Amino acid sequence: MDLPEFTHLTLAVLEDQGADTYAPTIIAGDAVQVIQGIPPELDPREALQEMVLRLGLAQSEYFFGVRSGPGEVTTGFHSLAGTHFQCISQMHQGFMVSDLAECPWWTLDGGRDQ
Repeated sequence: MDLPEFTHLTLAVLEDQGADTYAPTIIAGDAVQVIQGIPPELDPREALQEMVLRLGLAQSEYFFGVRSGPGEVTTGFHSLAGTHFQCISQMHQGFMVSDLAECPWWTLDGGRDQ
């Protein structure tokens, strides 16, 4: 799987359930981790990054998806070479996917492709 394929899978979930209820998700190898029960005061982007560290994935390859704004989900692929990002934005009729050159809230490797 590559990032566009993961984003496409995420998009299918969003089309079924909507962007506002999407729970942060991490896929590392065959393991899928959906982060539930995030306290309202904790930003889901922070919860995702904390879970990456808690799972010991900082030096691993993994995919992730997380709500990053109203009607918006950021997907990513992390490897030792850096992290690549895409953004799924909810439009009036459907969703739009775009590549992100950098992601300012991502703090685990400097916030941009490396």
